[in-house]
Amino acid sequence: MHNLRSGTAKAVVESEPCKTLDLAELERPAPDLLRQWNALKVIPTGSRLPGLTASEQKLLRQKQQRLAADKASLDREARERLGGGNLDVHNGLQATLIFSQYEAGTAVCIRSDGWVLTCAHCFGDTEEELQTSDKRRWLLFYTGLAVQAECVTWDAKRDLALLKIIAIEADASRNGEEFVCSFPFVQLAPKRPAVNSPIICIGQPGVDDLESSVPAKNQFYFVELSTGKFRGMVAGGDWQDNSEIGQMKHDAWTYWGHSGAPLLAEADGIPRTTCWINELHRGSR
Repeated sequence: MHNLRSGTAKAVVESEPCKTLDLAELERPAPDLLRQWNALKVIPTGSRLPGLTASEQKLLRQKQQRLAADKASLDREARERLGGGNLDVHNGLQATLIFSQYEAGTAVCIRSDGWVLTCAHCFGDTEEELQTSDKRRWLLFYTGLAVQAECVTWDAKRDLALLKIIAIEADASRNGEEFVCSFPFVQLAPKRPAVNSPIICIGQPGVDDLESSVPAKNQFYFVELSTGKFRGMVAGGDWQDNSEIGQMKHDAWTYWGHSGAPLLAEADGIPRTTCWINELHRGSR
């Protein structure tokens, strides 16, 4: 796993943080018993974000600016892609997060109180790498809203990691305040879709062109929507073993950086979006 953190970070000039979703749209009351676990720490907008070097924070700000610029076109594209029926693509877009790190990586919110799924290898390919890496990462919703999530459970065989959002960048007037949010989310699919069912993949392709014979950069958006169909499972494989490559087959376009991206499909023909996690070969992000 690549690690961006450096003990000798150079000073950089940061871009201005973009204005994002009003917290009034996310905040919700919660019983006292739930508040201790679900309450989020507020980091004032524009301040130094914990766990990031100056160069990492500069990259996060650049991604926020790009997401803000792309939001209108992403909204329009998501609303136009019905996935062959009642699939709510826009809800899936709202629930998708991208890692702020250079290596890219994608995740999806699966509960309104901030539980998030991604691939285990986004935190480390081995138990040793996991233990020596930072278990807290900054991610961005497509609106540019920055949240910090902590890896709670890590499963190398299934290549799954369960994260919990623990902090959010918000208005400075809330500095130090703890509150509970209701995040956009999609439900996990209770079963596989029928073969040839339409799907949508939403993910963050990496910036480096790994198919070029010379160093080159891609011109992709930070968040890409691609359509395809579910093509079944690998014959004779262990469907619980994603340690080398995923067992699910589909033909929606993906790239390095799509690891952890949601694959969205209808739930039995009703207008409810369900998801699976996209698996790419180990070593890709």
